Amino acid sequence: IDSPHWVAYGMLSASALQTLNDDINEPMSATVPHAIERPSARRPLVLVAEDSGDMRSLLTDVLESEGCEVVAVPSGARALSAMTERRPDLVITDLFMPGMSGFALRALMLKRPDLSAIPVIVLSAYWHRPSETLEVADVITKPINIDRLVDSVRRLIPAVRTESA
Repeated sequence: IDSPHWVAYGMLSASALQTLNDDINEPMSATVPHAIERPSARRPLVLVAEDSGDMRSLLTDVLESEGCEVVAVPSGARALSAMTERRPDLVITDLFMPGMSGFALRALMLKRPDLSAIPVIVLSAYWHRPSETLEVADVITKPINIDRLVDSVRRLIPAVRTESA
């Protein structure tokens, strides 16, 4: 079983067995399994900028199930701030948000050499222009198709493709 809950249980079970054995003064068996250890490889970081709380939650759940670390924020301004703290491997943004829109966010990213190369997936119910307009990697119309989103993420972040495939 690969879930994080099982990993935590596996790490605690050896300790719990030791405590039980100490309590009843029995020596620890040499056959007690060691805790399950996961590789310490860095998970890809995906920044989600979406004003809908429900959509942020859905995207976070989907991306985390694909092995990504997710930072989800409600606006373009918060996304830009988050990007300056930690450079994401991918940005997924809604276009129409209060305050700084996804359009403005991408335009500002393109002006900054440290952010311009980050791939961007745009989510929008109102997209009628080619993706080249904003120099984005993909445009996914709402309501989103989860399989299409996952395929796009896997294509843009090779680590996701190799770890979860």
